[in-house]
Amino acid sequence: MMDDSHDALTLETDEVVRVLSHYDIGEPRSIRGYFRGSSKSPKALIESDAGKYILKRRGPGRDDPRRIVYEHAVHDHLSSQGYPVVEIIHSRRSRSKVVRSRDGIYELFRYVKAARCDGDSSSLVACGEALASFHEHLMTFDQPSPDVRGFHSVPDVPVHMERFAEKQKSRHRRACLFIRDAYVQSSRKVDQMGWASWPQTVVHGDWHPGNVLFGSEGEVVVVLDFDAVKWETRMSDLSSAILHFGRYVSALRCEDGRTWPVNIDIHAASALLKGYMSRSSRRPAAMELASIPSLVIEALVLETMPSLMREGRFGDMDTPEMLEHVVSSIERIRSESGRLISALGAIVG
Repeated sequence: MMDDSHDALTLETDEVVRVLSHYDIGEPRSIRGYFRGSSKSPKALIESDAGKYILKRRGPGRDDPRRIVYEHAVHDHLSSQGYPVVEIIHSRRSRSKVVRSRDGIYELFRYVKAARCDGDSSSLVACGEALASFHEHLMTFDQPSPDVRGFHSVPDVPVHMERFAEKQKSRHRRACLFIRDAYVQSSRKVDQMGWASWPQTVVHGDWHPGNVLFGSEGEVVVVLDFDAVKWETRMSDLSSAILHFGRYVSALRCEDGRTWPVNIDIHAASALLKGYMSRSSRRPAAMELASIPSLVIEALVLETMPSLMREGRFGDMDTPEMLEHVVSSIERIRSESGRLISALGAIVG
């Protein structure tokens, strides 16, 4: 999920200095807030005698030691295969990839100068290639995954949404129930299409433009953020990519740069799948492709509704405004689903 809000949590300077004392990176010359990625995981950009680094404090729910061990194992496996991952800096004494303090668990990464996707077809194809390579490299990864749910068919979501709807005025209550029903219907449809029988691998879990960065030659130079890796069908990553990159590309083409309501850019989706197919050893089945619009709706609901239910807002939008955007987005995705499936089917052949 993308969240570049400047209302994000920040790391205090003395906190950063205290944590950096565990690393051998020389004297820090500057420490600045770094407002990229999840606002729940505050970060700082550090310049020292040895170079530039990003210090990250893991957010609540992302600090389970079993999860961290698994994520680092995935990272190490990909690195050993030559996949473009960022370097995790080891602590000076224990050679650990994390530092624990009274304030939380920290990781230090070497900073990579890179840019987001520019929206061109070649960049989107490269993004699809990188996703397929991610899946291919991890097919042989056999370390058991901790039990982590993705966005598909989360059982308590409809219940929480119904309770949330009861607190809303009638118009907004109808919007909540519409969104709840759309999520339930989409989940059931995907299950009926065969979700449980589709091939699985380790998936990234958060494949969006902020986590796939490009170099000056249009190549993917680094893939970031393994906080959501899990064992699941690859269609969850493909659907997430189509949602996030499609919305991103649509915003690039709009004069005002708006990302809401969601527009699924079929050209972008086709380019992503074209790149994916060029590196994947397994051709998606027809039912897998047909599930993508429903999975996109599920991903959209799980991206937005938990924040609305918990905090009463999503980014800088309050509940009424965001509910309207989600409803409109679902309606747009449904209306474009036939064209999207046909376009993707033409790529697969």
